[in-house]
Amino acid sequence: MLKSNHRHNVNRIAFYPTVRPDRSSTWNDGSIVTCSPDGVINYWSLDMQVERTAQSTCPYLKVQGTMVTDMAVLPDVSVICTSSSERDLRFYDTSARKFELRVMIVSFPHAITTMYYTFDKDISVPSKLICGDTSGSIRVILIDTEARGPFKSQPGILLREARYERFLKGAIPHMRSTEFNSIHTDFVRQVCYYSSLHSIVSCAQCYKGLQITDITDASKFYCFKIFGGVWSFAVSESNHLVGTGGPDCLVRVWNPFVQGRPICTFYGHHTGIIQLQFQDNGSILYSLSKDKCIKVWDVGAQELLQTYLELPSALGDRNHLTTLYNPESRQWIIACIMIATLPLSPKQSSEHTDGNTHTSGVSVVLFNQLYRTVITCGLDSYIIVWDPWDGRRLLVIKDAHTVMLHGEIKPVEITAATFDPGWQRLLTGAHDGTLKIWNFNTGTCLRNMKIEQWCEVQSVIWVKGRILAIGWNRRITEFADTNEADSPGGAFCKNWDLRHTEDISSGVVRIPETLATSSYVGELIFWRLETGQPYKKFNVSKPTVRIKLYYQLAKSKEKAQEEMPSRKVSSIPQKKRTSIVSSRLSAESALSGPATLVKDSRTPRDRRVSSINVPEEIFHLKKLAIHTMLFLNARKTDPRVGTLLVALENGSIQVWSHHIVGGYITSFSAIHKAGDYVISMTTDEKNEFLFTAVVQTLAVECGLLVEDISKQSALSNHGKWSHHTNLLILILNLRSHPI
Repeated sequence: MLKSNHRHNVNRIAFYPTVRPDRSSTWNDGSIVTCSPDGVINYWSLDMQVERTAQSTCPYLKVQGTMVTDMAVLPDVSVICTSSSERDLRFYDTSARKFELRVMIVSFPHAITTMYYTFDKDISVPSKLICGDTSGSIRVILIDTEARGPFKSQPGILLREARYERFLKGAIPHMRSTEFNSIHTDFVRQVCYYSSLHSIVSCAQCYKGLQITDITDASKFYCFKIFGGVWSFAVSESNHLVGTGGPDCLVRVWNPFVQGRPICTFYGHHTGIIQLQFQDNGSILYSLSKDKCIKVWDVGAQELLQTYLELPSALGDRNHLTTLYNPESRQWIIACIMIATLPLSPKQSSEHTDGNTHTSGVSVVLFNQLYRTVITCGLDSYIIVWDPWDGRRLLVIKDAHTVMLHGEIKPVEITAATFDPGWQRLLTGAHDGTLKIWNFNTGTCLRNMKIEQWCEVQSVIWVKGRILAIGWNRRITEFADTNEADSPGGAFCKNWDLRHTEDISSGVVRIPETLATSSYVGELIFWRLETGQPYKKFNVSKPTVRIKLYYQLAKSKEKAQEEMPSRKVSSIPQKKRTSIVSSRLSAESALSGPATLVKDSRTPRDRRVSSINVPEEIFHLKKLAIHTMLFLNARKTDPRVGTLLVALENGSIQVWSHHIVGGYITSFSAIHKAGDYVISMTTDEKNEFLFTAVVQTLAVECGLLVEDISKQSALSNHGKWSHHTNLLILILNLRSHPI
């Protein structure tokens, strides 16, 4: 937003290009010109800095001024033309930074309300100044611009002036006029030249709202009848599209050769449309209404892409907004009392970035081994299928999960996703507790399921014959992998025992033996995958203490819930999040390093980059949250072999054995900055290398995992930070994203 330097509303903003000798011009060389009703004209640089000011006045009115209704720029002859309520046209010579009245045509039958100027690269083709007046008529002034035509300076002739009647008879050389009388029954609001059809496009608020008239023959025209009339239109000549908007709050897109009905009609505005703008060869249409609401429409898909309501009230009145679109910078300049500049889908420089894929954060990235494709799911509720070998986008599923909120369909964040065992279907879970099965090759939704309303799905697991959904309802919900729909969830389903006291944060599976789940208060439970019964429970704050499990038959749902602590009276000061965005972007304060979990057996020369030491007497006040887990499936099931990695809130990674008599083995630090923690982990197929991603430093690390303590001593000399008590040798640290 910037001040317009006008005392009144800006009624016209235009681009004044610098025309080269070959009559070519670009948007990178020129000025921006604004005009107000009092005749003040400001010149602006391309970066919107005021360069100079001029004023258009009537030479015969010494006391009372006149109201300027419109302005047109004639760049090929260095002239600015203004129309006024005195029914005249004034042509000002602006060459050599002058602003001198050179030609004046007075006593038009009706006042000119709008103008449009166009010129050809062939200097022998007359330029055209198209004028619309208050009677609904169109007047075209043809100007021979060779040697600047009528605007050439001649000794002794400072001003050429003529009444309109004499002008029609050739009183001013190199200028002539053509009239198209009473095309509309109301005053003309906008005119344009359709060069490929050699026609004039005009609109007015009348039944014949839009008309395309052949400039050589007035009997050849296309009339588009719209009951409420047309306030504004936009033309895309590349693919022959015309967009119209008016007081009926509807945006219509027409084929100029078909007058009967529009191609499509867009609904959504609550006030009349005053400005329209096509972009990208007519594929995108922008509409601006009187209440300063901008809507972005996809013409091909015939859908609304975006609604922009951020134009400030200080911009000015509702019905006096004028705009200028710069196709080079892809900026839309909106002017009234003040001037606002909006980027419209700006193109990003390929030297700095390859562009954006999702409009919000990417929550899940999967690689399909069968089709060799990458699938990304985002917080914008988009599912995109990519060819990873050439970076080509194969398929986009928009608004995969939606919810009806206050009568409007809103997208819901996708928080979890996985493939079926055959790699042919995709399962997604959302923030509102819904699950969907997709054919990701066609974008078809095959099944809908649900756990609980607005219980975020944190993890989804698909094993043969069963689907497991884990989330904020503190339960594991099992769905049948069939086409049946025997329950409110959308398929045959059941809930496993309620064993967690807080919302589940992560879940991983080791087929065919074990399912491990964790919560925000550090609970770690191992389940038998075949029966769905828990067989071990721990808390990572005290990993060596095994929590005893009690098995009993709950007589009712209410009684089963009474046996577990209520969520409302929980004394755990764990900050919960309302969506996945706030959780994955916020780093909670870390409590202690790995040395506070178990007795430390390191020697003094063991190196640790950073840690947070907290007194043991206050450690119990807050329990550690578990952010992610990873099973090492290539390792054998043995009490002395670590098969599960658990990433904690304090930045450490604990190593566990899921064996029936196994448990906690050891831990190591995976961070380089206090307060950081691991949010994602993965390994290679042989479980030799561990890759971790952390939050604050946005780094990716690669470490060499050692399966047995006895094998480490031979490898300790290869890692600078390694020691005989560590199970991880740091190999590589990369900063993957700029902060």
